[in-house]
Parts: sequence; C-alpha cells; structure tokens
Amino acid sequence: MPTRNGVERYNNVAVALHWIIAALLLTQIYIGWTFEDMASGPAKGEWFTWHKTLGVLILLLSVARLAWRLMNPPPPLPADLPQWERTAARINHALFYVVMLGLPLTGWAAISTGRSAATSSMTTLLAGIPWPLIPGLSPASHGAFEFGHGALIKLTYVLIVLHVGAALKHQFVDKRRTANRMPPFSVNER
Repeated sequence: MPTRNGVERYNNVAVALHWIIAALLLTQIYIGWTFEDMASGPAKGEWFTWHKTLGVLILLLSVARLAWRLMNPPPPLPADLPQWERTAARINHALFYVVMLGLPLTGWAAISTGRSAATSSMTTLLAGIPWPLIPGLSPASHGAFEFGHGALIKLTYVLIVLHVGAALKHQFVDKRRTANRMPPFSVNER
C-alpha cells in the first residue's frame, strides 16, 4: 500500500473515485437546489435530465467504488487516532455508502413510479440516452420513494459537514497524519 509521510494512504483508484464522486455529489446538490423551485417547463426538464444523468453516474461509480473497496481494503487508521474518532469515521464512511447508493436508487425508484412511468418503461438521460425504469414498482409507493430521497438528501448535508469538518480538524488543528491518507491533503510529521 502506498505511503505518504509515513502513513499508509488510499490507492490511486480509491482516491480518484473519492474525489470524482465528491465533486458529482456537490454538483447534484447545486442542480437540485436550482431546479427544485423552478416552474414546470422545458428549463426545469433540462435541469432534471442533468440531475437524473448525474444520479446514474454516481450510482455506477459508487458501485465501482464499493467493489474496489471490497477487493482493496482501505489502509488502517493511524494508531494514534482516538477510539471515538475511529468509531465516528467508520460510521460516517458507512453512511456515505448508504447515501451514495441510496440517493440514486430512491431517485430512480421515484421516477419509476411517477406519472411518466405509466406511458413508458424508459427515462431519458443527457444526449438522449435511454435508461430503464425499475419494473414492478407500485405507483402507490411513489410518495415513499420521494420521502426517502428527501431524507437521504438531509443526511447527505450532515455527513458532508461532519466529513469536511473532520478532515479540516485533522489537517489544521490536530496536524495529525490522518490527513495524508486521502490526497490532495498532506501533513508532515511533527
């Protein structure tokens, strides 16, 4: 496993997937905030198409990231990290996988149970790419999927604040080598 300043770090594939998915999640938040309150019409439909497309991309990359993680376990947390921070890190990472998989899946399920699902078995992504709807879902479950999607959005906000806050704490307050695990961060040993 690669090291940086004496700390085992995530491999390059894990690092790339982390930062690409992080950028896509932040873009999704912006897109969601943008089209949520727009009046129905072509402009809102275009924003929604971007939202669906990025959701599918996040889902595919998250499945790849999870598979990569299972085949390439992450480096161990530094031994000097307090137990409560180890526990918080594990919970935060596990919940991020719930979000990265759950948000696109609940969104996909909501689309698959929405009005357009009555007339088509596909939805359209960017560039006219067809994407199948999930078959067999009851239209009566639409509200539950929308609620779940909304709840996961709120969880995402909390996780981002906790994750970024912890990274900044390790980087600038503790100056702990933990920040070396996920470039571009780097902290020299004291």
